[in-house]
Amino acid sequence: MSLQIFTIKKIPIKLHFTLIIVFFLISWTLATGFMPHYYPNLYTSQYWIMGIIGAIVLFVSILLHELSHSLLSIRYGIQVNQIILFIFGGISDIKDETKEFKKEFKIALAGPLTSYALSGLFWILFIIVSFLNDNQQNIGNSLSAVEGILLYSSMVNLIIGSFNLIPAFPLDGGRMLRAGLTKWKNDFDLATGIASKIGIAISFGIIGLGFIAIVKGSFLSGFWLIIIGWFINSGAQTYLEQNELSTRLKGIKLREIMNINFIAVNPDLKLSELIRDYLNVYWKSAFPVINDDKQLVGMITTDAISKKNRIEYENKKVSEMMIPVSELIVMSSNKEINDALKQLFRKRMSRVFIIDQQSQLVGLVSKSDILHLAQERKEFLQSSKKWNSI
Repeated sequence: MSLQIFTIKKIPIKLHFTLIIVFFLISWTLATGFMPHYYPNLYTSQYWIMGIIGAIVLFVSILLHELSHSLLSIRYGIQVNQIILFIFGGISDIKDETKEFKKEFKIALAGPLTSYALSGLFWILFIIVSFLNDNQQNIGNSLSAVEGILLYSSMVNLIIGSFNLIPAFPLDGGRMLRAGLTKWKNDFDLATGIASKIGIAISFGIIGLGFIAIVKGSFLSGFWLIIIGWFINSGAQTYLEQNELSTRLKGIKLREIMNINFIAVNPDLKLSELIRDYLNVYWKSAFPVINDDKQLVGMITTDAISKKNRIEYENKKVSEMMIPVSELIVMSSNKEINDALKQLFRKRMSRVFIIDQQSQLVGLVSKSDILHLAQERKEFLQSSKKWNSI
C-alpha cells in the first residue's frame, strides 16, 4: 500500500506505509543517540528537530539516488513506471531491464555516484558551518544543530553509496557485477544466475554478521544486519527463480500454447443475461468482451458485478461494467512467453489476450498455463540429466 505524493519527469513518486515506521525510528535514533553523542549540551527540542530533519534528508537522499537511476534509464529509452520509498530505502520500478551491459553498468553506477556527490556537498557545507560555529560563539547552539544535521547528511549519503556498491545482486553493485559477467560470458541469463547466487551468498554472510553482533551485545546493529541480509536474500532469490523460469521458457512463442477455444460475450449483453447464460453455466470468473467484428474491447469479471443489486443487473450492460481493453495485457501471437510472463507479474493479472493485426481476439494464455509449461520443462530437464548420466 503506497501513496503517490508527486511526479518528477512524469515518474510517479510514492511513499509506502512502512516508511512511517522507519521515519519515526530514525528520528528517535538520531534525537536520542547520534546527535547527543556528537553534539552534547543542546536542548531536547533541538535534538528532536535535528532528528526529524535528518530523517527527511535521508529519504530525500534516497529519492535522489533512485531518481538518478530512473532519469538515465529514460535517457536510454527505458520506461520507468514509478519510484517507491519504503522501509528499506527506495526502488525504481523499471518496465524492462536492459540487456546491454554498458547501459546497465552506467544506470547502476549513477545511484552511488549521486550519493557520493551529495555526501561531498554536505561535507563542504559542514566544514563551512563548523568554521562559522568556531568563530561565532553567541549563536553556537543554533549553528551546532545545523552542523549536526550536515554531518549526519554527509555520513548517511556516504553509507548509502558504499552499501549499494556491495556486489550483492540486486543492489547496484550486483547489477554492475551482472553487467561485467554479461560482457565476459556474452549471456545475460547466465550472468543473472551467477550474480543472483553471489548475492545470496553475500546475504547469508551479512545475516551471520548480524547474529555475531547480537551475541556480542550489539542487539540493534545485529537486528538491522539480519533484516538487511534477509532483504538482499529475498531479492536475489526472486531474481534467481525468475531467471530459471525464463531460461526454461526461452524461445517459446505465445501461439504455441494459446487457447483458441474461448468463450466471449458481447458488450451489449445485459448483466442479468451474463449471470444466467454465462457465469452460472460455465463457472468462470471472467470473460473477454468482443464486438460484432470480433475485436477485443474489454473483459468482464465477477468482481465487477458482485456488489450490484438485482435492479442494476436488469438495467446495466456489460459495456458499462467491463475493464476496458486499454487496461488489459494484449499481445500478438509472435511474442515470447517470457515477455507475457513479465507483464503478468508486473500488472498482477492472470491472463494475456492474443489479438491479430485487425485487433480481433484469436486466443488466450493464462498465468497458470505458462507456469504449468515451465514445470513440465523442469521435470523433463531433470529426467534428461538422469538419462545422460546412465
